[in-house]
Amino acid sequence: MQLKKKLVQIISEGIRFNKNLIWKNGSKNLFLATTVKEFIEIFKLRSEIYTKLKYDNEFPDMIKGLNFDSYDENSAILYTKVEGVVTGTCRVIFDSDNKLPIDTHFSLDYLRIKNKTIAEISRATIKHSSIGLNQEFKWLTKGVYLITIKNSITKTVSVIKNEHFKLYNKFGGFHIEKELKTYGHLDKPFIITSWNILKISNFFKRAFLEKSEVA
Repeated sequence: MQLKKKLVQIISEGIRFNKNLIWKNGSKNLFLATTVKEFIEIFKLRSEIYTKLKYDNEFPDMIKGLNFDSYDENSAILYTKVEGVVTGTCRVIFDSDNKLPIDTHFSLDYLRIKNKTIAEISRATIKHSSIGLNQEFKWLTKGVYLITIKNSITKTVSVIKNEHFKLYNKFGGFHIEKELKTYGHLDKPFIITSWNILKISNFFKRAFLEKSEVA
């Protein structure tokens, strides 16, 4: 019962937070979650994908079949939808007094000194993953850029696999902050990266944005 109460609280706070963000939906496939149904569908997708990837030891379900945590209360929860089905999601966690999930493994305080408006991109999951710039990846990346630039976030941080940095580095403004041999319970190498979204490249503009969306 306590976990169900926690779920209700997190969804309620998450909806409030998302409704207060500056967001203009100009896409038929990309959305910001603002309803209970949307949050539940997103939590189900996270659980499904993380179980398949065997990431559930590091990111366990709080309720079986539903993957969520307290950071969802102060996150922009983005998702993609195709023919009525949620196909991908990620969240942009806004910094708070509780800091960010990465801080439990590597302190980001030095970035807060340089730039107080940081956020963490996490819980990125896509139902049907493919090599390269698939549509869900494009839509979600565009969503991350728009939600951050419109809400005064200029730098994001994220944990990615080493082999993915080659792609992200094309975005412009990407920097490796720390290389890790393991990350929590995940026994494989990862890197912590930062992204200064004010320094996006021409490649990023062409691949992800309409002309009217370039800040």
